[in-house]
Order: sequence, then C-alpha cells, then structure tokens
Amino acid sequence: MSKLKSVAIVGAGPSGLVCAKILLDDGFDVTLFDKQRELGGIWCAESAYADLHTQQPGNTMAFSDLLYGEEFESWQKVHAYLQKYADLFDINRRIRFQTQVVSIDKDDIKNDTMPWILQVKTIDGKDETYKFDFVVIATGLFSKPYMPNFRGQNKFNGSIVNPFTIKSEDQIKDKRVVIIGGGKCATDLAILAGRFARSCHLVFRKAHWMTPRKIGNGYVPVRYLCTKAASVIFTPFPTAPHTALFRFLHRRFPNFFIKIINSISADIMTTHGSSLFDDKIFIPQHSFQNEDNLSIISKDFVQLKKEGRIIGKLASIDEIMDETTVRLDSGEELQADMIICATGFIREFPFFSERNHQLMGFSKISVSGSTDEDTITSLYRRILPVGIPNIGFIGFGGSVYHWMIAEVTSHWLSEYFLGRLILPSETEMQEEIKTTREFLRHIFRIVDFDYKYYWAGPIEMYLKDMGLTLHRTNNWITEYFGFYRSTRFRGLGEERRIKAEKGVTPYHWYFSFKHTIYLFLLLILLFFIFN
Repeated sequence: MSKLKSVAIVGAGPSGLVCAKILLDDGFDVTLFDKQRELGGIWCAESAYADLHTQQPGNTMAFSDLLYGEEFESWQKVHAYLQKYADLFDINRRIRFQTQVVSIDKDDIKNDTMPWILQVKTIDGKDETYKFDFVVIATGLFSKPYMPNFRGQNKFNGSIVNPFTIKSEDQIKDKRVVIIGGGKCATDLAILAGRFARSCHLVFRKAHWMTPRKIGNGYVPVRYLCTKAASVIFTPFPTAPHTALFRFLHRRFPNFFIKIINSISADIMTTHGSSLFDDKIFIPQHSFQNEDNLSIISKDFVQLKKEGRIIGKLASIDEIMDETTVRLDSGEELQADMIICATGFIREFPFFSERNHQLMGFSKISVSGSTDEDTITSLYRRILPVGIPNIGFIGFGGSVYHWMIAEVTSHWLSEYFLGRLILPSETEMQEEIKTTREFLRHIFRIVDFDYKYYWAGPIEMYLKDMGLTLHRTNNWITEYFGFYRSTRFRGLGEERRIKAEKGVTPYHWYFSFKHTIYLFLLLILLFFIFN
C-alpha cells in the first residue's frame, strides 16, 4: 500500500481549515502550523479587536458541510463555528499551535520530485524540521497590520496602536481617540469610541461606499443583492466562463448597466440621508463600480455620527506637534490621547528566502510612510506560483465571498495535487495573470489584484477548470435569483471523484430558461389544439 502524500498547511484560519478538510477527504496526510494559541485566524481572542463582527449576510460566511445562518455575528460566534467545524472533521488534533514557520525551502524549488523542507520554532524555543510533499500557504490577507510612521510621533504622550490591540472598551473609555482609516475596521472601532470615548475623530483620505444593512429605503435586506443576477451588472470578469450573449450585452449596452449601478448608489445615498452625508465628508467621490473597500455599515455608526459622537475628517495626519496635538494636512489640529491606525494590512511571507520570492514571481514594494514592505503576488488563478510545483496559496482572492472562494479553490488545489488538473503552459499562465491584474487595477486602482466584489465569475472559473457543472441548483430561477449560499457546493468532492473515475462530468438535472420557453410554447400549442 502506497504511503499517503503529506501536506503542510501554514495557517489555521478559515482558509486553512477548509483546505485541510478537503485534502483529508481526498486522502492526504495533513498537518497545520499556526503561531497562535487557537484556531480561527483573526476570528479568535488573540487577534480580534473589541466588537469585531462579520459584515456578511447569513450563510456567506459558512462552509458547505456545516450550515451557519446568522448575519452580522460577533467574532466569538464565528470562532465557535470554526471550532465546531474543526471538531466535526477531526482537524484540531492535526494543528501544531504556537509554532512559527521560519523557513519553507528545498534545494531546487522547481523540482517536483524533491520534498519541501519546513523549519519551525515552537513556543518553548525548540527548532524542528519537517519534510512534506506539498505545501499550502493559508496565512490570509489580514496577518500583519500596516503601521504608518508620523512626523513627530516621539513627542506624543499617548499610545499609537493597531486595531487588534483594542480588546475592551475600557482601553478607550473617556479618552480623546483619533482613528486613521475609512474601512470596516476603522468604522467598527469608531462605533466603539463613539459610545465610550471622550471624543472620536475618524480621519481618512478617501470616503468609501458604506452599504446599509437594508436597501430600498430601508425595507430590503442587503442579502438580496447576493445573487448571480445581481452580479451581472458589473463588467464581465475577463477569465470567467461568461456566455457570449452576456459579454455582447455589456459591450453593446454598457450605459444600461451603469444606470443600474447608479440607481444602487442613489438608493444608498437616500437610505443614509442627511444623517451621514449632511457635511459631505462621507460622500464618495468615485463610482460604486470602482469601490475597492466596500463595507456594510450598521445604523449605530450613522446614529453616532448624527449625534456628533463620531466626527469625520477628510484628511491625513501631517505631524504630531506635541504631547497631545495632532495636526492634519488640512491645517486643523486635534487633541488626542490615543491614535488607532486602522490603515489596512501588508502581505508578507517571511518564511521564503529572497531568492524564492523572485523565483515565485513575487515583488516587494515600499509602503508610503512606513519602513514595512508589501508583497505583490503573481499567482495563477490566485493560487499557484508559475513554474513552482507542489505549492499553493489559499485565501488570497480578497473577495466579498471570501470563505466560499476559499472552499472552491481548495477543491481546485486538491485536484492539482492529485495530478488531475490540466494546466496551461507557463507562458499562458503569465498572460492570464497579466490580463486579470490589468483588469482589476483598471477598475479598482489597486496595487495587487484582489477580486473585491467579484465572486460569481471567479467561482465559475474554478468550477470550469475542474470540469464541473456551473449550475449549482436545479432551475434557472433559483440559480440566478436565489440567495447564493455555501450549500451549493455540498457534494463537490464527490462530483470530482465521479468525474475522475468515469471521465465525464456527473449528470446534473437543470431546468433552464430555454426549457421554460419550450414549455410555454407547448402549453400555447395544447391550448389551441384542445380549444
């Protein structure tokens, strides 16, 4: 009997856990390494900031094998879900907690017959070395907060911290708090500071679109935008298996889709109304279609802003003048006891040598106002480094449907490890990376190329690569207008196995729109025949 192929997964957050489950189902011997004391990534006590909660509608942050229908839940409940998932599929015993991966290397990383060598350091300082056939990097998008340096910050008597050091409202109670940033993390902490701090100023350079939890003047839950039909309003994703008709309609009638997007923007403006936009600080100056940091905002933020408990400043910090004075580039001065830098994250892979960074096609760029460097990844399908076998990255798509994409890409990666995935040439992979990068940079003006609000196109791209059916329900109404849940991927592993054994895609009965037309015509014909 042949020995099971071994896989090391770096990271025991959501992406690492679902990848482990799928690889175990496919017969791999899996070991996970995580530097934290418990699983969950940012969804655990060690990483979560006070009042961290999801901004996803129900079942979009869940895996197909374990339903979770709650919306906008606390990090504690998300962590409990992930712990239950790990227990249910016997993953927990495979995790090496409080273990730092120091190095991932081999003599020739382009040689697919050589094992990967992992060097790790345990919590007690012990150095250990392991060999694995395959490696999965699942460290996520949120592993290292970006901390800017401010001119004169050595004069400041208060604290300058990243959001994940804020574990309780007691840390900000009665303090004058300045929060830098305008994304979800910043607005979450602004709500906390608006309730408990002496004052709260939210300082940001660009206003982002903040979607209310209910649209349509506050009557329609935002979950109804989580459909394939709603996703078609955006410019077609370049490598997705869209129909020729779909691409033709976008080329021929672009203004029609722009009008739909503008109507959504107008609805957001109307729903929030003067409570959020009266001083024009929070009004985005870019189209909803170009939003690179979309968030779903609660009524609490809007109410606290209306009451003056949250004050927005469209600016950035120019200099810290003295022990408590912060001067903005607008010339305005604020008094502060604490500065919270909710300024995003940088991607780093410290376990790869500089040489291996280059061989994988990664590049490092300096981050403005900081000594840190960000890593720009060049991954085929946001999973594989071109020309480097037996290694993959999961959880680097950066989509609003992050968990679902992590699950589908884990199936894709397992197919690759099993040798069942047909890949294009390295030249074609590089061309696909270039095409996707240019497309997403054109829309979102971002350095790296995350999917952002694209999810349906990428998911179907992965399904097509695996030769699986794109229709995940039994009829066109639920397929396009039904809420897109993770349950659509239940049984995906079995579909893959049947296809591998029989060489054909498993039969999936689907009542299409074309069938509806045929049925309608048949009923008309029968009506005339019998009348």
